[in-house]
Amino acid sequence: MIGGGIGINFRSEYFNPTTPVNIPVQGFSNGSRLRLVVVPNANDTCFAVNFHTPDDIVFHFNPRFDEGMVVNNSTRGGKSNWESEDRHPIPFVHDKVYTVEFVSNGGIITIFVNGNHFADFVERTSSQGVHNVEINGGVHVHSAHVSH
Repeated sequence: MIGGGIGINFRSEYFNPTTPVNIPVQGFSNGSRLRLVVVPNANDTCFAVNFHTPDDIVFHFNPRFDEGMVVNNSTRGGKSNWESEDRHPIPFVHDKVYTVEFVSNGGIITIFVNGNHFADFVERTSSQGVHNVEINGGVHVHSAHVSH
């Protein structure tokens, strides 16, 4: 496993933070990018990356090993009001290192895994109001970098 040290923060870059991780952001508008280097934990069934506004989850990225799928979704009108899921075959295996990037492209969040296009998620609520990105579940976050 990579890392194991103390969580370090250089403004918009985080190294080896403890999961769950909460990363403050000031919107996730056109051109914004979140780059994660992660290692899915052995024997865990899932992890999630959630882009939060004060009221909703604008984007939910949820690899589910037990289903062999990645579920992308959002909430509207409160964090318990889930909308329809987008499902894609899971590109991850446990205990391997991955770079996962989320890029805002004018109402679409484009997802790359190890530099390859994985999926596009059409925003149902504007990501300009995103104030926090939460990473939770069975994953070690080696690094996270936010750029605008």
